[in-house]
Amino acid sequence: MERESVDALRKCLPLLPSELYHEILIKSELKELPKGHMLVRQGKYIDFLPIVVDGIIKMYTEEADSQFLLYYINPGETCILNFNHISSEEPVQFSGITEEPTKVLILPGHCVKEWMSKSTAFCRLIIENYQRIFEDLLLTTREVVFCKIEQRLIKYLSTKASLKGNSTVQISHKIIAQDLSTSREVITRLIKKLETNNIIKTGKGQITLNYSEYFSKN
Repeated sequence: MERESVDALRKCLPLLPSELYHEILIKSELKELPKGHMLVRQGKYIDFLPIVVDGIIKMYTEEADSQFLLYYINPGETCILNFNHISSEEPVQFSGITEEPTKVLILPGHCVKEWMSKSTAFCRLIIENYQRIFEDLLLTTREVVFCKIEQRLIKYLSTKASLKGNSTVQISHKIIAQDLSTSREVITRLIKKLETNNIIKTGKGQITLNYSEYFSKN
């Protein structure tokens, strides 16, 4: 593996036993994926566990031509849903697509199961990701059940801005509508309302959040 792969593994899995560390370096692969690359596709079978080194992967599910955002995988994190399926004969019920150019460390599924039995540090990584995903999905469920679509839109934009480290989000109304499982007309109407209230400012293909104005109203 290249030196870049070595550094990536140290960053993501810093507490591994030296012998397991060496084994993962040999058997895993570092991939550089462009924005919009479909890493996991709903209805397909998978046999690997990805760890994001740099970039962001959006996980979502589709039903009857509707798309629903599940969560994001950030640097140093893995997709625990993949882990659930690497030894399953069932196709996955979710998709994963890169939000920007992304580097991913690909761990072979058969090796992951072996490493789980070898290392408590590796097990800890899986357990911590289970906990994170559970909390993310619980939060998403609460928002869908208890929050109005306007509140969900603001939270969605805030999350996107936080992931990018920038108050300006490059995104279309269509993508927002897909992620929030609503119509583009609803999103367009809400965005106009938020802009009128000075909570956001829109430009061509982008939205900028006015955090001071938002928090003064909440």
